[in-house]
Amino acid sequence: MSFQSEPRVVAIVSARMASSRYPGKAIVPLKGRPLLAVLLERIASTPSLDSVCLATSRGRDNVVLFEIASALGIPTHRGDEHDVLLRYVECARMMKADHVVRVTGDNPLTDLETIDRLVEQHVAEHADYTYVPGDALLMGILPEVISRAALERSWEHGQARHRSELVTLYIKEHPQEFRIAIGKLPGGLYRPEYRLTVDEAEDVRLLQEIFERLQKPGKHVTTREAIALLDREPKLAEINAHLRHKAANLRSVKLDEGIAAEVRRWTPVPPSAGGRGRG
Repeated sequence: MSFQSEPRVVAIVSARMASSRYPGKAIVPLKGRPLLAVLLERIASTPSLDSVCLATSRGRDNVVLFEIASALGIPTHRGDEHDVLLRYVECARMMKADHVVRVTGDNPLTDLETIDRLVEQHVAEHADYTYVPGDALLMGILPEVISRAALERSWEHGQARHRSELVTLYIKEHPQEFRIAIGKLPGGLYRPEYRLTVDEAEDVRLLQEIFERLQKPGKHVTTREAIALLDREPKLAEINAHLRHKAANLRSVKLDEGIAAEVRRWTPVPPSAGGRGRG
């Protein structure tokens, strides 16, 4: 990964050991390897990124996460335990990122195709925030792309609720202040009936079953492969189908309904020649 690209796009993976529902989920084994290691390696393989960084907190129990990232050669920022937005801001500054791909540590099957697609769109349209709206969020496969400037504005102007794990909540509540680009999932990936995030014991069991079947030496399990497996073996999807989604995620999906009108208020800059272009 190059530090010379302009604009510089860095994926920030947020993770910590504490969790209200399933503490320690970042290190649950997926085919014998910690979930976080699997996720970091998958994200680091994405062509559109200049670098990847782990954002965790200073809590002593998170040392194991730092060690996992270090073993993979991935830098780590250790910040505030509860102010996740500040962690993103500080991490973006440390990594000299112009734009950040936000990845949460409980989504080991974050889709790499979508990362590439959203980064290209975000840079080409000179956006502040690029994401896929709607209930695809509940699948646990979505990244988001945010400019560092938008993260900094969100922290400076936001309130306590905006500085929690809901990193883009301020942007969604104040869409008129930002250039927002609406992305789309690659074909065949919109399957909201499937839950591929890790938040409960049943989620862990499903992901372990998926990686047990699909993980092969020297290869990354893709989101598309996981969805195809659930199509072939519908009994697997029943493992966690009864679980309720986080209230915060449901509220986030609801906010999307009001953002479309704001998106239409600005005209994206036409894509420049040569891929990424300049931000």
